[in-house]
Amino acid sequence: MNERIIALDIGDARIGVAVSDASRLIATPIDTIYRVGYGPDVRKVVEICQRYDTTQVLSGWPLNMDGTAGFQSEKVKAFCEQLEKVGLSVVYQDERLTTVTATNALIEGNMHRAERKHNVDKVAAAVILQQYLDTCRNQQQQEAAKMEEQDNIIELIDDETGAPIRFQHLATIEHEGELYIALSEADAPEDGQCEVFIMQVAQEEDGTESYIQVEDEAVQQAVFDKFLQLVNEGSGDDE
Repeated sequence: MNERIIALDIGDARIGVAVSDASRLIATPIDTIYRVGYGPDVRKVVEICQRYDTTQVLSGWPLNMDGTAGFQSEKVKAFCEQLEKVGLSVVYQDERLTTVTATNALIEGNMHRAERKHNVDKVAAAVILQQYLDTCRNQQQQEAAKMEEQDNIIELIDDETGAPIRFQHLATIEHEGELYIALSEADAPEDGQCEVFIMQVAQEEDGTESYIQVEDEAVQQAVFDKFLQLVNEGSGDDE
């Protein structure tokens, strides 16, 4: 199981604190540290990390609107270096406009101005953390989709040229006791028409699979019709 992440919105007077759940899906604001000095402030962050049994810290990274780092970024970096010296692991997340987002959320929640002042920093930390969690989750989903796509690639050798051709495995189809596969060229232009190839699956003596071109046009058409039926059924499930 992943360690929780403690997020910090580091300001000159206060540090807003938020924490993720163990599955790293949801960010929750938990505390506001009123700054005293490096030593006490670092100890307070360490205490919170120990409470949630984690060494993982995410710090908001204050950038200018043009994306450049300024004096405030240097102060945040200096504080986070102190956290690293006591064994915490720190990563950074762009925090531009997070305080505005947090303030607007509190206003929409009908929180009075005095209460907002005491809560805005930890809510900003939660906004920073949620953005980070969402970004990580999206990256993981994209990587998983890419790996799944790679798993569906079959490489065959062109009989005439001897060159390898990459095919995307679209479906495996049973027809009259035999197995067939539907393929399309993996490297075909995206804006081009997708041509589907039907091949029969054969079992070699050593147990490996090989693929044989289907010469019988009637069998080709029958298998292709079954493939279209699978595609149409899948499209119906998505609606």
